[in-house]
Amino acid sequence: MTIIKQRAVTEKGHQRNLRAYINDDKKVLLRDSQNMDGCTNIKRWATFMEATRRRFGHDKASRMVRDKKTGELRPSRNTIMYHQILAFLPDECDINGGKLTPEECMAYAKEYAAKFYPNQEVVFALHNEYCKEDKTNRYAVHMVINRSDIQTKKRLNEGRGQKAKVERASRIRKMDKAWGLKQVERDERNSSVHKKQPSKVEKEIEGRGGESYKMNLRELCRLAADRAENIYEYREMLEGWGVDTQFRKGKLYVTDTDNSKYSFSLAKLDADLNANGLEDRFLQNVEADIEAKGAEIAEARAAVEAERQRVTGIRDAYLEEMRKTYLDYRKKAHGLEGTALAAFPKLELKRPPKEVVDDPEVKRLWLAYRRGADELRVEMASEVPYARKPKKGGGTSGFGSQPRRDAQSIGKSERNTERPDVR
Repeated sequence: MTIIKQRAVTEKGHQRNLRAYINDDKKVLLRDSQNMDGCTNIKRWATFMEATRRRFGHDKASRMVRDKKTGELRPSRNTIMYHQILAFLPDECDINGGKLTPEECMAYAKEYAAKFYPNQEVVFALHNEYCKEDKTNRYAVHMVINRSDIQTKKRLNEGRGQKAKVERASRIRKMDKAWGLKQVERDERNSSVHKKQPSKVEKEIEGRGGESYKMNLRELCRLAADRAENIYEYREMLEGWGVDTQFRKGKLYVTDTDNSKYSFSLAKLDADLNANGLEDRFLQNVEADIEAKGAEIAEARAAVEAERQRVTGIRDAYLEEMRKTYLDYRKKAHGLEGTALAAFPKLELKRPPKEVVDDPEVKRLWLAYRRGADELRVEMASEVPYARKPKKGGGTSGFGSQPRRDAQSIGKSERNTERPDVR
């Protein structure tokens, strides 16, 4: 069964964090929207929705409540939008061998919104979410639902929290059945590739001597702070471990779902996990992740440089070997002067190593040495069938054996013969 989660957005800080999360191109695979035709830049959805709420007077609280401390009337907390998450079962996603592609997950989310929130402005962002614990992935569609109904001009009201939560789960169960998706069974393991995380985390807690559920809750919050890189990852990680999280008056409260009678302010549960402390932890985790990735990049670059130097060494050694072979051949060729062309040996060069067989410099010098050796062989040999005899009286006497040349002529010929740069 697809998991549905909802968080009410009541404060500007929450909205700001949500906007940054939804607009992060590094995490979003697909984007879409509903009733947002007038929004030319989808990343400006927050401003567009705010204008809609202001037009209907929904930017302010609809009722007054009495302050428990002072007894005075004050505006109640105003929910401006909802952040709903459709998290698909890992086994159903194509990245784990399932049938759901990102496009199908987005189609599921759009069908859900069109059916149950047809008059609401909605933006969709599909993420490929990664679990660091068991290294699994799944698709999740994050939906931002503006509270203003553009048809009735009223605020969206789904009733009290628990009743609305049950109703949303019922809707998803029916949609999953229509889509042929697996149904989640209570107290059963529903995924073969993704397991419930507390089992592994609780072992770490036992190693620290954890006993009471409050201590267990504190340890879970600390462990999540050591791994998450932002408040959204932090809350999702805790909820995956069975810890419910809620913002109340700007403070984060946590509740152990196995002991849901009491909830605790995170800052009071652990003073190091107040708002500033969490931000510092997130920053440290981001820096550690960047350093780890930087180390991987540096290692890869070092490997590339080492390989380049190795290939350069092979090339230089081969070029030096060719040069020596060619010089040896020249000495030998001069010693065989006058030998018949058929018996005159040719220059034998070793084949280039596979690492440098396509190197331009190797190709150029290999051809230059072969050409120079062939010209020297013809020059030094006798009985060259295609050589002309020296001219006499301005004429030619036809073809014949090549005459010997005096030292001055040979030297001149050698100087005019193309030679490689490495002589």
